[in-house]
Amino acid sequence: MAGWICDGVPKDGKQYSNQNPQGKHEPYENFGSDCVICGLPKEAMGSKNKAPIRLIASAVTALLVLGLGAIGLTLFKPVFQSCPTGQQKVGDTCVALTPSTPSPVDTPIVTPTPVSSGTYKTLKEVPNVPTLKVKYGGSTSFAPLRNPQIVARIQQAHPGYELIYTEPSSGDKPGSGSGIKMLLDGLVNFAQSSRPLKADEKSQAQVKNITLEEKAVALDGIALYVNTQISIPGLTVSQIKDIFTGKITNWNQVGGSNIPIVLVSRDPKDGGTPEYFMEQVLGQQPFATSVQPYATDTTASIRKVAQTPGGIGYATASEVCNQTQIKSISLAKDGNPTPVFVAPCTGVLVNQTEFSNNNYPLTRQLFIVIKKNSKEDQQAGEAYVNMLLSDEGQQLVNLVGLVPIR
Repeated sequence: MAGWICDGVPKDGKQYSNQNPQGKHEPYENFGSDCVICGLPKEAMGSKNKAPIRLIASAVTALLVLGLGAIGLTLFKPVFQSCPTGQQKVGDTCVALTPSTPSPVDTPIVTPTPVSSGTYKTLKEVPNVPTLKVKYGGSTSFAPLRNPQIVARIQQAHPGYELIYTEPSSGDKPGSGSGIKMLLDGLVNFAQSSRPLKADEKSQAQVKNITLEEKAVALDGIALYVNTQISIPGLTVSQIKDIFTGKITNWNQVGGSNIPIVLVSRDPKDGGTPEYFMEQVLGQQPFATSVQPYATDTTASIRKVAQTPGGIGYATASEVCNQTQIKSISLAKDGNPTPVFVAPCTGVLVNQTEFSNNNYPLTRQLFIVIKKNSKEDQQAGEAYVNMLLSDEGQQLVNLVGLVPIR
């Protein structure tokens, strides 16, 4: 089934009373009759609207439908279906998934539940979950866990716990750094991060008399992807470093055809994934100047590589494996006389087995960053961590293409 893109702006000039939220939003690929973000019908976007690349939401939804049926979880409840697409039911009212403007969070003192070591079997068993509109934001690597069906599953277990994804303020792009900044500024209750806290973030927290705590909830991998015209057995980590620092400039230098390499990356200042890549893969060396201008986001990066002979990019594996117009490539650790290449994907799924056993060279933990303030911030963050670390929560982590951590 062909996808279609909605950006929140009707192309037929009509107004739709059921659109919520109103106005422009980030382009999003849909496969049903209505946009999952704002509820606009497909016809509002025009008859020629076609999606050039399948975005992650389609694969996540397919995984949920197949996987949850297999393990016996009932993800789609009548309470969720009774609201327009892109909204959740709170009591008797349908509300949008994302507010238009974040506002500072000022909450009373509560008694939080310490983060569990994974003793809860279901989401519903997690105690002391606050009745609260919980604002959160951060790393784009958590996009699979922001899927509306996952959000609905959590709210079905705890109806008063309303998760609201919050974009950073104008000028900042979604990412680990901006999410942690929003947490320090009191704009969200907890943050999602694809990297550990940095020293300067801890210092900023100390100046504000804030204690931050990071809790790992899943494992993820970085996948390298290339234009489909590229045919190579794989790359070692050293070769990746030499490619992105400009020492290797043609695919024939790594066993491919005589095609110039075209680098694609997001700005390391914009998110945890490019930060991780620069620090752990490039060893803090700068990108080659040819990488600029930077891609605005992962979708733009994937699209550019798909359209550019010789293109190469990288992203969290769960955002890559379901794509058809690019090709993921196998990677090998350095140090072996004969490289042992490991694929990041098995079909449209991430290679969870090789990620878990540490055979794949580029894996990392995904963290929830909690504000330890004995207020609803802490209670909301610790409840979310406990739910994701429950047996049911780790099954959901698995189903959306991330790797369970326990």
